[in-house]
Amino acid sequence: MSKKLLLLVISCLFCSYINAQSYRESFNNAINAKNMSKAAEVLKAWDLKNSNDPELYIAYFNYYTIMSMDAAPSITTSGLDQKYSKQALEFITEGITRFPTRFDMRIAKIYMLGELRDYQAYVAEAINNIAYSARINNNWKREEFLMLDKADDMFFDAVLDWQTFLFSKKLYKEVIRISDEMLKYYPRHIQSMLNISTVYKEQKEYDKSLDILLKANIIEPTNAILLYNIADVYNKKGDKVNAKKYYEQTILHCTDDEDKLNDAAKFRLEELK
Repeated sequence: MSKKLLLLVISCLFCSYINAQSYRESFNNAINAKNMSKAAEVLKAWDLKNSNDPELYIAYFNYYTIMSMDAAPSITTSGLDQKYSKQALEFITEGITRFPTRFDMRIAKIYMLGELRDYQAYVAEAINNIAYSARINNNWKREEFLMLDKADDMFFDAVLDWQTFLFSKKLYKEVIRISDEMLKYYPRHIQSMLNISTVYKEQKEYDKSLDILLKANIIEPTNAILLYNIADVYNKKGDKVNAKKYYEQTILHCTDDEDKLNDAAKFRLEELK
């Protein structure tokens, strides 16, 4: 998960006051002092005062996540204690149910599912989030129910994180499931097209890979990454003529920030001489 998304989870603790300090401040002070019993007291007081505060659910999630890390046996593969991580998930799920437009809560839940290696639930949650994003037109909220800045970009970054995570686990079918869901609601989402084509290429299904890449190329004909991938698939198919053509197109359309891609295309062209 990217740092800017994780910061949404960690930073969103807010609201009423207790002894001239906000609950957020009291909770953070206890956490920073590693005084988990004090943190629990603050949560209890906060819950009694305002159980309908969305920030309370973020705080509960963070509390039980920390407890889960501290209590995890050394032999566990996830580094989390099952009992506490389950409680973290229960609180963040209740928070999402009550406040479904809160983006930070959704990021927190899917992050925990990934840490627990519950891949089936991870993918189901990702698919649910994609459908909901389309339903609300990406009008996601953050703390105090303010609009999330650059909500479209943040959401697409999150989806890319989920897809990348599944790639790292070689869960290729799940990558396609999430990519297909994205394309159902966002038919011009080039990254999902690239992901599907990459899966097919990994499986040596070059015709399927090429088919979706060429469809993406119609949408973005000057996208150098797409052009390079098209050339690469043609190269793997043994079609040197088209491989050369698309490597040359890659070089033509590379931006100043794509110098490594430019160099790679030139190297491949030299190999094909």
